[in-house]
Amino acid sequence: MNKGPVLLRSILKKARSSAFPIVFVVAGSGQIARCAVDGGAHFLMILSAGLYRMAGVSSLGSFMPFGNANDQTEELLRKQIMPRIGAFPVVAGIMVSDPILTLEKRFQRLNELGLAGVTNWPAVGVIQGRFGEALAKEGFSVDAEIEMLQKARESGFVTLGFAVSTPDAVAMAKSGVDALVLDAGRTHETKDIYEKGDRIQYAVVKVNEMLKAIKATGTQPICLFFGGSITSPEDTAELYRRTEIEGFGGGSAFERIPVTKIVTNMIRQFCSVPLHSETPSFGEGMGEMVGASPVMLKLFNLIKKVAPYDVNVCIEGESGVGKELVAIQLHHLSHRASQPFITLNCGAIPDTLLESEFFGHERGAFTGAVSRRLGKFELADHGTLFLDEVAELSPKAQVSLLRVIQQKEMSRVGGDKKIPVDVRIVAATHQDRSDLGGQGRFRADLYYRLNAITLKVPPLRSHTEDIPALVNEILNELGPQFGKRILGITPDFMSRLMNYTWPGNVRELRHVLSRALLLEDVLILQGEDFPPYPVSGLQESELEGFFRTQGAGRQTDNSTLIKALKITNGNKSKAAKLLGVSRKTLYFKLGKLSQGSFK
Repeated sequence: MNKGPVLLRSILKKARSSAFPIVFVVAGSGQIARCAVDGGAHFLMILSAGLYRMAGVSSLGSFMPFGNANDQTEELLRKQIMPRIGAFPVVAGIMVSDPILTLEKRFQRLNELGLAGVTNWPAVGVIQGRFGEALAKEGFSVDAEIEMLQKARESGFVTLGFAVSTPDAVAMAKSGVDALVLDAGRTHETKDIYEKGDRIQYAVVKVNEMLKAIKATGTQPICLFFGGSITSPEDTAELYRRTEIEGFGGGSAFERIPVTKIVTNMIRQFCSVPLHSETPSFGEGMGEMVGASPVMLKLFNLIKKVAPYDVNVCIEGESGVGKELVAIQLHHLSHRASQPFITLNCGAIPDTLLESEFFGHERGAFTGAVSRRLGKFELADHGTLFLDEVAELSPKAQVSLLRVIQQKEMSRVGGDKKIPVDVRIVAATHQDRSDLGGQGRFRADLYYRLNAITLKVPPLRSHTEDIPALVNEILNELGPQFGKRILGITPDFMSRLMNYTWPGNVRELRHVLSRALLLEDVLILQGEDFPPYPVSGLQESELEGFFRTQGAGRQTDNSTLIKALKITNGNKSKAAKLLGVSRKTLYFKLGKLSQGSFK
């Protein structure tokens, strides 16, 4: 008896309640299939495209008349996949137009092989233009694919609809498929971080559009993502955070380096990225933000009050406190929650490219503009645009931003068409309000446009009572990603964390715990590589003033020097690092103090 369908249905059933995604691998060889099983993939999807990919040819070769696609898939299953994986759920791609074998006979053979499910591949939605029209005349259509999937269900298989467009996804959802694979197009890898970021945003927007349409049908198929520019675990984390997708599948994303250990570890990392962070119980946090201290509860209450109103918000806070998490909550609690949440780090974009990043460009607008590109405002239309480090904008960029805020319309670079945009802007800066608006570097009219209300995110040193909860949250997230089971940390390690001054805030805490996870092979972390700077009795107000006024290259008076040495318990190397000066400079300053003051 074929137990594959029962096993796969059980996996899909658990998807909605699991903290981690379903990950499937489109394996083009027996070696990759074995790696996928060892890496913890939930099921395999075998497509004729895999044969072409492993031969160094584009997956689109599977649409060409080089042979019967279904025979190619079955040959791959019989000769390479099934002999190497044992009792493991496998989904086969079946093309509807098969002149050699009837669907009934094909399904019988697949059932004898022990397959769990069927999907429509090569999928009609991938091919457009005249070639697509020619295939349609031969009976290659979405309706035919739906009919094929219905027959597969009647034969006992789990059915996965491969959908390239929103209409295809809606039609397949209505037909009652068990799951949908939402295809974002050919896998595309780029080293350009800006292009990479844009492509991920495109994927997020497309997925949310498809998910919204699927939800409107009243059906509830499991929805998985495939293709596009999602090629790393970090990419999937972004996808899970901004959509309600329940899993990810890839072929070339895993096979780019077909070495057993690397592929196995890569798949394990994809499986370890958590889906949506569970919302803590009341009083413990909000969304991905953790805290029950008075200052954090005050921040949470302000977020709840401000979020529903369609006003621009400015978020202030030191580096590493989690300003983007605040912006995400403002978006999720607003009426724009189902629309895109788009981010732009204003400090990371060269001034010459900022207008293109804001508004996009037309093909040929400038050297290197080989195709039309949508800007962040178009991507964020009807949603939220998060401008991180907004104080870094140049005067020219400030004028451009002010114009689009006032007029609520824009034009792409190189274009003359006015495009209306409806965007809520959430800006963030590590600078104080008075610094941002009062030094003349930032336009006052833009400042007031962006700053209808200000939310201040407190530094970690002002709510150290939240550190135990933060530690627990971070370890719960990092443990599976590092493949380690961690029970907690020692009381001594916790004490050192509580007494540290945290100039890098929560980001630094995460770094410290990551390092401990990497270096220590124990169930309870001891923090052996964490030599903190003891507070040594200094008042919190003194520390806040110290960290607010100090920075690399600033004048250091004797009282500040003494405080730095107290904080570091007399360690001159750490004191120099804290002050932002070299050890040689520190000794020079010490020499100016009275002899014998420090040893």
